[in-house]
Amino acid sequence: MQKLGKIIILGGTGFIGSQLSAKLSPLCDHICVLTRNTDTNKNLKLIPNLEIIQTNILEQRNLNTIFTGSDVVINTIGILNEFNEDNTFEIMHFELTKKISSAIKHNKIKRYLHISSLNADPKATSRYLITKGLAENYIQSETNNFCNTTIFRPSIVFGEADSFFNKFSTILKYSPVFPLACPNSKFMPIYVNELTDFMMDTIKDNKTYGQKIDVTGPNEYTFRQLIDITLKALKIRRLIIPLNYTLSKLQAAIFQRLPGKLFTIDNFLSLQIDSCSKEGFKGKLSLEDIVPGYLNFSSKQKHFENLRKKSGRSE
Repeated sequence: MQKLGKIIILGGTGFIGSQLSAKLSPLCDHICVLTRNTDTNKNLKLIPNLEIIQTNILEQRNLNTIFTGSDVVINTIGILNEFNEDNTFEIMHFELTKKISSAIKHNKIKRYLHISSLNADPKATSRYLITKGLAENYIQSETNNFCNTTIFRPSIVFGEADSFFNKFSTILKYSPVFPLACPNSKFMPIYVNELTDFMMDTIKDNKTYGQKIDVTGPNEYTFRQLIDITLKALKIRRLIIPLNYTLSKLQAAIFQRLPGKLFTIDNFLSLQIDSCSKEGFKGKLSLEDIVPGYLNFSSKQKHFENLRKKSGRSE
């Protein structure tokens, strides 16, 4: 890839964003990672060429200023649950996308990569999928008029510091009995390294300009199968109780009132649509190739060791 100048990454302290930051570091002059808290991911400071900028990303003036002189903007921000009035699906998925688009237009930036979600659709029943879909439509109807955009629509993204297998492995370690909602919901998980490699490959690929691309792994799994893979990787046994539609919805109604919102009605609604696709980009690595290798270790430590290696820094 021809060396780039300045790259902006929103959500760069997160799971996918930190992978991109490490991989893009040798390929650009300057990476700006925008965050509301510079202490969120201190290990990113080890990556050459990278600047962590503390700012309110919801302020249009801040984005307009920070985007100055940028060649590429990448948005990896997404939330699975709403926790307060400043972190709603509407604000973080749709309104933020409009603000990013405005800052891109203001600074005449010509390349934008956006992570959405498989099944994103303004006509969905889940607010998560609705707002992801509204953002996609806005990008394709408005942002495409002045910028080359590409939208990535992954299923579950897994890897050393993921929030899926690491979360369920923690729960299963301490729960001898596990009532599983929506056990037959289907997914095609994609390995984070393959997702980020593909995203990087598209930056200069004009065939991907203006496109929405489904991004999945090679295999299809039910939710129950994902839990079984987790148990096998941990080398433990647990009593898994599959819940039907009514009990799954009841569990969501109860759990969304608990601290941490482990499972909500909106999550339940999202799970009514299989997160699978026959189109788009297909990764080659399966869960069985990767997951057992990190669930038995400190995923966070391993994750950042990998980041340093990818960025060419080992000390």
